[in-house]
Amino acid sequence: MNYLAFCEFDGRKFKGWQSQKHRNTIQDNIESSILRITGEKVRITGVGRTDSGVSALNYPFNFKLEKRINDMPLFIRSLNGVSDRKIFIKKICIASDEFSARFSCLKKTYKYTIFNGISPLNRDFSWQINYELNKEKMNEFLKGIIGTHDFHTFARMKSVKESAECTIYEADMKVKGKTIIFSITGNRFFHNMVRFIVGTAVFIGRGKIENTAEELFAMKHNRFAGKLAPAEGLLFYKAYYK
Repeated sequence: MNYLAFCEFDGRKFKGWQSQKHRNTIQDNIESSILRITGEKVRITGVGRTDSGVSALNYPFNFKLEKRINDMPLFIRSLNGVSDRKIFIKKICIASDEFSARFSCLKKTYKYTIFNGISPLNRDFSWQINYELNKEKMNEFLKGIIGTHDFHTFARMKSVKESAECTIYEADMKVKGKTIIFSITGNRFFHNMVRFIVGTAVFIGRGKIENTAEELFAMKHNRFAGKLAPAEGLLFYKAYYK
């Protein structure tokens, strides 16, 4: 039986989602918890990798069990009872046999939070900066990345195996007081891509980069992008399926 699950996690102490030998990852923790509850050793498939320190609000994954889960609320409570407290399973439902959290995904949304000031209470899940920013220019840059482009300039180079083409459906930022929240939705994302985009937007806002999005795309190397934004401000927000 194939199951689709959604979880929320505080990624600050983990080495990302993807299982790694001798590393503390979200995937390894959940697989260990399922083994404890069911006695079955499973391999779960997440919607995609996340960087070390990145958190998630609604992260989907799927897994297959030989036995059917008869009491789902009890199973979820039991799973949360043995899982790391920084991981919370929110929902599990039956999926079709061919469904894959990774390959069936149509698009994903990431959000990134900046706190433009100093606040110890806002430090854990935001990038704190204390610069004057030209938000109009930052918005112009974000509008310029919407569409289908080669994102070499905004990716960790080794993560691009073949084509660096991605389609960005939405890219915007909302300002509320000192808090700036970026929201970016696309069909795929490369390693560090959102963090490079946000870092570039900040450099443009500070006047450190004057190139347009079109000019930056043409450069095809991340040395022309802005500073890589810290992982703690990034949140996997949502995945979209049919």
